[in-house]
Amino acid sequence: MIKQIFLPVGLILAIIAALLLPAGGLFISDYSGPKIIVFIIFLVSGYQTSSNGLTLNRRLFMLLFTCSCISLLLGPFIGVLVSKVLTLSLPLTIGLIIISTAPPTISSGVVITEVSKGNTVLALFLTIALNIIAIFTVPFVLAISLQAAGDIDIDQTALLLKMLYLVLLPFVIGKTIRNASAKRKVSPLWSYINSSCVVLIVYSSASSSHETFSRLTATDYSLIFTAVALVHILLLVINFLTGKRLKLSAADSKAMLFVTSQKTLAVALAVLANINFETGSAIIVCLAFHFFQLFVDSVLASFLQKK
Repeated sequence: MIKQIFLPVGLILAIIAALLLPAGGLFISDYSGPKIIVFIIFLVSGYQTSSNGLTLNRRLFMLLFTCSCISLLLGPFIGVLVSKVLTLSLPLTIGLIIISTAPPTISSGVVITEVSKGNTVLALFLTIALNIIAIFTVPFVLAISLQAAGDIDIDQTALLLKMLYLVLLPFVIGKTIRNASAKRKVSPLWSYINSSCVVLIVYSSASSSHETFSRLTATDYSLIFTAVALVHILLLVINFLTGKRLKLSAADSKAMLFVTSQKTLAVALAVLANINFETGSAIIVCLAFHFFQLFVDSVLASFLQKK
């Protein structure tokens, strides 16, 4: 129970702190804090990762290919489509497209799969694999998606190098340390480090954009929550139907459903930090998406626990 509520409660406290005491968050931002924190997140993720209990076969790789297409290709398309249908402003569109392009969450997808009594080993494999694949897809898919939304240019090569440095390198280092230590299991307390790092990133990002919270109107907030709800629910429906089509077991279907439908806030905020654009409103969209997916998926997992 504590693991389930730790991140959402931490995010709420981070936003309150950013509104009341933004100085600490601004200090973190001024000294490359978010980039260092993202590095730590994937370092810990690499250390936590174990392939025990998973059989690599053709069926598994076909499932990974399907999940990659839905999460990393179809997700951004849905984000662009929803932004067009709702005629979102450019900053809100940028936020929705970036969070839609991001890979799955680092930890909450696995935790929620566990709550639903799904296949947590498969969930962890999909999470790590999709995050690694996203290193190479996000810069190029994001550039295409943002061009469809407006005249926005990003340096694809620079973003690719940043993701190699901030995501792949620390993950490989962490995994190497895990293999060298020959530990079969690691303490579950490590997951709290990742969650705490995400909270710190949100505090830093929200502090930098704290004035934007008051500038947005009630209409803006209603559009934001409608947009993130549409994107996430559409992904849930698509993953549910695809799992049925592939005739996956109940446990495997739950892993695919939750992992492939979720989007990581850490990578989205890291991408936003490397875009030369006013990203205050975009950050709020990413935060809203994260809260919505945690709430909806937690409720859904409790329901599916009995199925």
